[in-house]
Amino acid sequence: MEDDLCIRSRRESGERVKHAIVSLGLLDRAKRIVLQGDFIYFPITRLPDQNEIGALSKTGEVTVELKRLPGASLPSPKSLNALLSGKVPQSALKSIPRSYDIVGDIIVIERLSSEAHEYRREIAEALLVLHRHAKTVLLKTGKVDGPYRIPLLEHLAGEDRRETVHSEYGIRLMVDLSKAYFSPRLGYERSRVASLVSDGETVVDMFAGVGPFAIMIARRHRSMVYAIDINPEAVRMMRYNLRINRLKGEVYPICNDALELSSKMQNTADRIIMNLPAQSLTFLPAARKFMKRSGGFAHVYLFSGPPPIDSAVNKFVESALPLGGFEIISSRVVKPTAPREWIVSLDVRFAPS
Repeated sequence: MEDDLCIRSRRESGERVKHAIVSLGLLDRAKRIVLQGDFIYFPITRLPDQNEIGALSKTGEVTVELKRLPGASLPSPKSLNALLSGKVPQSALKSIPRSYDIVGDIIVIERLSSEAHEYRREIAEALLVLHRHAKTVLLKTGKVDGPYRIPLLEHLAGEDRRETVHSEYGIRLMVDLSKAYFSPRLGYERSRVASLVSDGETVVDMFAGVGPFAIMIARRHRSMVYAIDINPEAVRMMRYNLRINRLKGEVYPICNDALELSSKMQNTADRIIMNLPAQSLTFLPAARKFMKRSGGFAHVYLFSGPPPIDSAVNKFVESALPLGGFEIISSRVVKPTAPREWIVSLDVRFAPS
């Protein structure tokens, strides 16, 4: 039996320490918290970084340990199929969702087949059993559309709400899914882009939403991020998220149209983030205005058909050719969005203008 990675605290400070561990997204919810004598052992999913250890130390005397915790493992819940067996016909079981988003304590089902849709509430109740920490299940009932990219959501089970606090890679984000766009599936992508930034860089996030890219970057680097979004509700949430995270860098939230701002903020950015897959290519001239004359990097996200990488590269090259020299230095498929459709990210280095 392997030892468990855990944080030990004294019993009297346990509640404060637990709150901090949960807030930092460290708690391993697949295992039990164990009380032994005067100490509480909190199972964690990864080693905390120095900033996180500093935050934890302020809540009480804590140590990170590898320790075998008797009785820590929780019995695995049944599979979704097993939970639905007898409640849903076999024909519908074959088409139940195999993937869904979890935002904080809210589960969001992306889509259901027409056969499974009839049993959507039974599926939602089973998901709450499968994911003990979840409190709400929602179903997307329409495509993300409009200037604010807000999906239509139907409440299926649990608490009828849309607001939650989501944790990823050491940051916390308050999100109201009825008022702003947010995808947890981009968590790795946000961490990856943040790892490419250097101290002293100026970054422009043209479609910042509630601030996940900007906050991830500023948490890790002494950089300056201009975080722009046209949705006033998203910017309001971003400002709140700036208050609940400890940052090394500076983030300046701006509620405006990136297209309009590009003429006023020319020659500003070392790096541009363009997470607007449906329209990012039409904003390339604006991105080039934001970028310093000495050149810089752009992280471009776009929808693509098959084959996803080749198709995305061809579309980008066609749009970017009039803007001067550039080099695509990396590309990756971020996630599927529909049959034969994907979001692809391109990391691009632009030459001096």
